[in-house]
Amino acid sequence: MKITFKGDYALKAILDLALHAGDARVVPLAEISRRQDIPTPFLEQIMLILKKAGYVRSKTGKGGGFLLSRRPEDITLGEILRLIEGPVEPIACGVKDRPSGCAEEERCAFREVWVRVTDSTSRIVDTVTFADMMRRTRVLQEQAAGPIYHI
Repeated sequence: MKITFKGDYALKAILDLALHAGDARVVPLAEISRRQDIPTPFLEQIMLILKKAGYVRSKTGKGGGFLLSRRPEDITLGEILRLIEGPVEPIACGVKDRPSGCAEEERCAFREVWVRVTDSTSRIVDTVTFADMMRRTRVLQEQAAGPIYHI
């Protein structure tokens, strides 16, 4: 699986909304765009996809913007990646119990490797939630701030 800018931006947009979910306000598109360095027109397209799939809600007009429709702990990276990028398997025969239609499938030496790659990738992206990513972001922000010394 290759993650495109679209997939990367979708993950960042959901994370941004998750980090601001406690503010009890909608987050303007321009704020997400600025904080995450995502071109606004591209972010608009992504947010429409996320809205249609039920991951975000929007409010229009003055004071409008977006907010999550679900709790960060209830959204996995895998859900968003599959929505935006499609299947996580690197090749059609990478799913163990799903025939790919390839005539060589049963005697292909590579198939077992591709199934293991798919299983490993799925195991990771389907267990990491946006709540996990929020915690990691906060740790990284604290580390970047460094120690504060008082005299």
